[in-house]
Amino acid sequence: MRTALEFLLLDGFDPDTGELAMRVGLTQAAPDDPRFLRLKLHLGRANDPLQPLKRELASHLRLPLPALWERGLKLIIHAVEEDMARPNGRDPALHLWVQTQILHPTDERRSTLNHSIESQAQILFDWAQRLESKNELARTAELLERMLLLSPGNVSALRWLASLLRELGLVEECVEITEQWLRFAQGEPEAFVRHGEALLYTERPREALKIFQELLRSNPMHPMAHIGAAQAKGLLGGDPYPHLDAALELDRATTLSVLRETFDYRSLVRAEFEAFYLLNELPGLLGVTPGEIKVFINKHRLPLDPKNRSVYESELSRWAGIQNRYNLLPYGLHWSAPTPVRLPEVF
Repeated sequence: MRTALEFLLLDGFDPDTGELAMRVGLTQAAPDDPRFLRLKLHLGRANDPLQPLKRELASHLRLPLPALWERGLKLIIHAVEEDMARPNGRDPALHLWVQTQILHPTDERRSTLNHSIESQAQILFDWAQRLESKNELARTAELLERMLLLSPGNVSALRWLASLLRELGLVEECVEITEQWLRFAQGEPEAFVRHGEALLYTERPREALKIFQELLRSNPMHPMAHIGAAQAKGLLGGDPYPHLDAALELDRATTLSVLRETFDYRSLVRAEFEAFYLLNELPGLLGVTPGEIKVFINKHRLPLDPKNRSVYESELSRWAGIQNRYNLLPYGLHWSAPTPVRLPEVF
């Protein structure tokens, strides 16, 4: 099996330098073979602007430039040059459409050029599906982002992209996409939940709480909205129990799973002069062994501050209280905040 051409994707046009960036996708003959060729064509010069691409294909792959690519690129270059001739021709926003163009080496039906906007969006959606089937999740997300330039209100694409960004750990990008999803979803509960979760991941609990509360006003029996509201209140130093109790009643398995695996027991807002306890004090406070404390930290999400190896009292109280209230440990903890042995210094 030899390396073959898969697609040509336009990465954008820089009106200041006249560079048309592109990427040639390759079907790898071996795992170590390159997946892409990246290059730039220089517009506005006397020589053939396609020459760098022809040279790259001939020297590295021993392949000619496909006729469909040659025709397509000439049309794209002509359109870019017409855009540049406009009064606002150097505005980068005028050339965003370039990023939505993809060319198949032999099949015009899988190339965006000469299709309606709606059809171009569907073609990019289909390419994204193919890339996901190959487990190329980052590339899939990139194609969906380009598709949304053409169809920003496509709820299916927004839902799919939000899931991909979440899986890839791109939380900042996820906030923006879930906000866009929420705008177009017309009250879809999952859009509220995913946007609220993205806000929580980026430590914006006040905004997240508003989103979850808005969902609960229209859908008070939504367990994930209660879990999200509980998380937001906990991060704000508030009382998460009413929402956790409601979530447990509505969906016990999911609620317990979240509390064991992903719930964040920290507080992002804390009182001035709040007491804290060093790591070596915790066994005596909780009535357990030092080994059990290590298990609590590594497996049960006890929120140890890594800098000074300590736990703030509010976080310890919330963690121990939730473990006991929902029987998350094999045994109960004998915890109550001790009487201070010293008063905080006032400066």
